[in-house]
Amino acid sequence: MINFDDIITGQWYFITELDVVSLQTSDNSVAFSVVDANGSVILNESYVPYDGAVNIRFMVALLTPYITEVAADFVLTCGNTSKTVHVVQCRTMVDEPAMTFLPSFWLTTVMTERDTAVGRKELLTVLPIEATVPDVVASASYWNGTQVVTASRTLAQGLTSGAVTEVDVSAALMVDNTLGTLVGYTVTCGERTMRYRVAALNTADVAMLMRNTFGAWEAVYFAGMSESSPEYTRDSAMVNGALKLYHIDEVDSVKCWTGPMRPSGVDLARDLARSTDVVLLSRGAAAAAVVITGTEMKHTTADTDLADLTVTWRRASPISTELKAKRIPRLFDETFDETYN
Repeated sequence: MINFDDIITGQWYFITELDVVSLQTSDNSVAFSVVDANGSVILNESYVPYDGAVNIRFMVALLTPYITEVAADFVLTCGNTSKTVHVVQCRTMVDEPAMTFLPSFWLTTVMTERDTAVGRKELLTVLPIEATVPDVVASASYWNGTQVVTASRTLAQGLTSGAVTEVDVSAALMVDNTLGTLVGYTVTCGERTMRYRVAALNTADVAMLMRNTFGAWEAVYFAGMSESSPEYTRDSAMVNGALKLYHIDEVDSVKCWTGPMRPSGVDLARDLARSTDVVLLSRGAAAAAVVITGTEMKHTTADTDLADLTVTWRRASPISTELKAKRIPRLFDETFDETYN
């Protein structure tokens, strides 16, 4: 709960911080309204106080549809007092306010070292609210056969305060064979830090991009096995004295296992379970939209436990199956210069 009098114009708030807005008044009635950045009225009501207060509840459910990505602006008005606030999408309770969280953390629920591999897509999103925004810098470690050497590179610079920025931090961008084999890297932006361990991970048959708790895109890879469970609905009728099958509806559901994961992977999988916007990731780019229809997220905190979580999904398209054409590999593809001799 937050008192309307404590809300400060121009500040950043997680949507969960505004779930219950308390209005303190000595009047017999109080008017309260919410308007989005486009001027559309979301709420406009008059309330009768009880014991000198009115509690406006379920603001999360009210505002969430109006935050299409990471953040949106709203004008809250109580009586004659209006306050414009920046509201950040958040599907979980955070143990600190947005004003202290945003300058210190990336927009992700992952707080521990991640596992990645060359060829996997890694995205980090930052919402800087500092007056002076630092550059996004990666410090990579390489094994040259005798020792570990480090090198730094700038991944993004000139960021704008108050603007959401998505940064590609994939391991492939850090590869430098002249220095040795990439073994890990750390991405920083001021106080924000994210560590990656680069390893030879199993090939992932399925990869997805999902909007995480904060509405930012993140990639999830399923390195375990996959199980296809197509379901068929058949419609038939008697036609001209014979039974005729006139319609078949096929829904191809796929169950994917993540494979053994460390805590960072568990955080990503749980974010996928609560995400409403999910697309397949193919060759590093977003592909078909999918719908998560079931999850098994049970895991423990035992030191010896390696979580292996499962997600069941289907394509969002009415035609849920896909035929992947397989061609005979060619020695030379279309980029070969036939004039060379």
